[in-house]
Amino acid sequence: MLYLENFLFPDLENDNLYYDDPKGSFFDEHTYPFHLTSEMSLWRLDFEPITILYGGNGSGKSTIINVISEKLGAERRSMFNTSPYFDEYVRRCQYKASQDVLGDTISSRRRKPETEDISRMTTVLTSDDIFHSMQELRHDNDRKLQKSRFLMDEYVCPEDLPTYLNLETGYNVEKFKQGVEIRKARNSSRNRGRTFNKLLLNTVGKMERGFSNGETALMKLSELLEKPGLYLLDEPENSMSCEFQIKLASIIQYLARYGKCQFLISTHSPFILSMEGAKIYNLDHNPVDICKWWELENMKHYFQLFHGAEELFMKGGSR
Repeated sequence: MLYLENFLFPDLENDNLYYDDPKGSFFDEHTYPFHLTSEMSLWRLDFEPITILYGGNGSGKSTIINVISEKLGAERRSMFNTSPYFDEYVRRCQYKASQDVLGDTISSRRRKPETEDISRMTTVLTSDDIFHSMQELRHDNDRKLQKSRFLMDEYVCPEDLPTYLNLETGYNVEKFKQGVEIRKARNSSRNRGRTFNKLLLNTVGKMERGFSNGETALMKLSELLEKPGLYLLDEPENSMSCEFQIKLASIIQYLARYGKCQFLISTHSPFILSMEGAKIYNLDHNPVDICKWWELENMKHYFQLFHGAEELFMKGGSR
């Protein structure tokens, strides 16, 4: 399934930018991100159901994801590095959405229904989003823990019930109701512990189990990949073990084939890079070219490492 067919980046040499930029600001080597794609001779990306951006640190993978998400108007949670020229650069980019799914592209003046709006069908997920999800879970658990400790203290050494209530303003009403519930729990001769636990659950809520970074990442991705659409994933394998990376690659392949999903992914993961049918743009090559996963420099390093230790693997790691 294709929602996005191609994306075009500004060409400093051929797009007549001199007329729009008499001071030459766009051509300054420090004007981010105008020189990013020009320096690697990248003017266009053509997409498949799974398209991968590969490159070393600083190669521009995340910037390209950010530019595309901004041009498509996709909602995103995490902030990203920008510049005074970023919006101008994005404005000069162009894209073509699939006519079969979204109608004809960018220049149409008619308002498209929500089901045909590519911005509403695009989801951006970065490693920062995973971190924020983990922080929210921890903060929520901390809040519940503090409240449960307060209730426990009240259960052991209850304060007197408030003598003044104002039903109109709500003054002391909640405190009174809570005190009554605590006394009911204390005075229950049978199943006293169970009664108090029920009180905690109803008042505080269920404490969520703490998950590892990798588990949280895979869970968050699985939740977001529940509906058809275009997914922009920026290094989704961060914090994931090999086992979870393999599971993630399997999920992506399944959804691209059967779930009406399209993926644009920036990654270093050999398990994601080696997905069958993935189109890989090598940003470490100038000009940017399309490669097979076994042609990538980092993959060759993995091969040399394991090939050199083949005898150890065959012997079960014994020396």
